[in-house]
Amino acid sequence: MSFVNPQSPIPNASESGVVLITTLLLMTLLLCIGVSGLALSRTDVMIARNLLSGVQTLWIARAGTEAGKDWLEAHLSPSSLPMTLGPTTLANGTYTVEMATLGSGGYRLTSTGRGPEGSRRVIEEIVRIPDFVPTGVVTNEGDGLHPDFDDHGSGAGRRIPSFSIDGRNHAADGSLSSDCPAIVPFATTQAGAQADLLTALATLKREIVTRANAFCLASGSSTADGICTPGLFWVRGTTALPRFRIDPCATTDPTCFVNLDLAQAALRATATPPAWYLPAPPQNRGPFAPTETATTPFVKLLTASEHTRLSTALDEMVARSTTLSSTHTLHISASITAGTHTYGTPDSPRVTLIEEGATPLALSGGAVINGAGILLVPRVVQLKNATLNWHGLVLIIGNGDVRVDDAAACGQILGSVVIRDDALLDRKFDLDLATGTGSCPPFAVNYSCETTTRALALLAQTVSWTEKFDG
Repeated sequence: MSFVNPQSPIPNASESGVVLITTLLLMTLLLCIGVSGLALSRTDVMIARNLLSGVQTLWIARAGTEAGKDWLEAHLSPSSLPMTLGPTTLANGTYTVEMATLGSGGYRLTSTGRGPEGSRRVIEEIVRIPDFVPTGVVTNEGDGLHPDFDDHGSGAGRRIPSFSIDGRNHAADGSLSSDCPAIVPFATTQAGAQADLLTALATLKREIVTRANAFCLASGSSTADGICTPGLFWVRGTTALPRFRIDPCATTDPTCFVNLDLAQAALRATATPPAWYLPAPPQNRGPFAPTETATTPFVKLLTASEHTRLSTALDEMVARSTTLSSTHTLHISASITAGTHTYGTPDSPRVTLIEEGATPLALSGGAVINGAGILLVPRVVQLKNATLNWHGLVLIIGNGDVRVDDAAACGQILGSVVIRDDALLDRKFDLDLATGTGSCPPFAVNYSCETTTRALALLAQTVSWTEKFDG
């Protein structure tokens, strides 16, 4: 018997290993997909980290502009800019702030933030404060500034006023400063107020000369009419005839009473001879400083453009002062009759609002009121036997007023005063009764561009902020 084997198919040698190659290709493809996925995941992580770093750095830069605005509130003065703060460390980065003035109350703050991963962001913020630069220590928009400089005392003539309105610039510590030029004692928008101020000044000079000539002899001794003080003796002079005459005379006559210089420190002399016993700076001035000249008159009448600028600035001041948050404002609602009270400090000024009321608010009983920033006065404030020390801007509006109603009133306003009232003729900001006591000097208003500007910085508003990019 024979057996026949069925024919077995034999694979083609050229197809050998196809499965292996295909498998390898699929594995390679899967590997590439896996690697790509990992790479994409890592890229996403890096993008997220860069985004996080950028956002963190952006807010570090924004924190820098806030720090800059805080600095403006506490330190701004006309000579302090341009200024750079930093670099200052914050969280895991730093910020550097450059500050510069743009004019007309505008300021530019450029904050550069640097954060993790070498990120860098630049923010530019424009802020604005009311565009007010005092031209007078006491500035009046309205018709309320008509003082008569009369203390209604007894005896011939009038005494040398004990109060002072000093237009020389003072630093924040009260010393004289050259950072800003001197300004005039008074500025007004009303020609009638200017005329009345000049008339009151001429009358005061004549009455001081009358008193000096009546009370003092050429030797410095007193007459039977009254006590010759060192200041009155300086006015009288040491010659046989008095230095000044009081009969009608021309300003070209050096002996005419109108040529009495009420800025002279000799008027405050403490003993005779007056030239040897002058007060130390900054008290080395008379009732009104600086000396009258063509460029620094006693009272300046504002031009139409200056009036418009003042009016716009006052609108902003009042609006901003009354709409600030409670964290930036303090309030005085009732009379203060004892103790020591503080409303802001030079390092932390505040806006203090005296609440409106029909009756006057009195400062009396030996109370001491210290403050810094803006004092908004919409009602009558009577300064009696108390001390008021204010660094910054006193803004009297509407029916408001600040009156010295007691000879023992003392203290000072180191900054400037602005009066905005109605069209009624008033004698606002009357300081005539101030004589001071042995424990404190008489009341004074000393101009300071530094404290005035610093007070205005409390009203800063952001106009715009943008992110800057290189290139």
